[in-house]
Amino acid sequence: MEIIIGIAGLLIAWLTYKKTFLSEPKEEKEHLLAQFLATQKISNQTKKNLIEFATANNAFDKELFPEVTYQSYITKMETSYNENLSDELFEKLKKMKLSKSNILSMTKSLERQFEALLQINTQVELHLKRQS
Repeated sequence: MEIIIGIAGLLIAWLTYKKTFLSEPKEEKEHLLAQFLATQKISNQTKKNLIEFATANNAFDKELFPEVTYQSYITKMETSYNENLSDELFEKLKKMKLSKSNILSMTKSLERQFEALLQINTQVELHLKRQS
């Protein structure tokens, strides 16, 4: 009888451990995927607005930032998008089993990217509205 209780205790402990530390946190992963899509969308919008502004102002060779032209920044955005925000990467991310700490780290990185893109996009949109 004591052996059965001991085995049941070990089984319960293992299931608790598995559920707590080994299973993928669904809510956090859903938030990660939503953040990925939001960052992907703002990246595309920012690139589109930069191209529109640079075209309208013949500014591809002008500096957006010190020693960074509109063209070089747009090119860097495209490269970064292909490496970090592509649809293929999103599909891989959906299928991956990730730990909670990995999900939180990735989410924070995407949030930082989103904020930076949002700042640039807002500035470019303001310049575009002034031209209209």
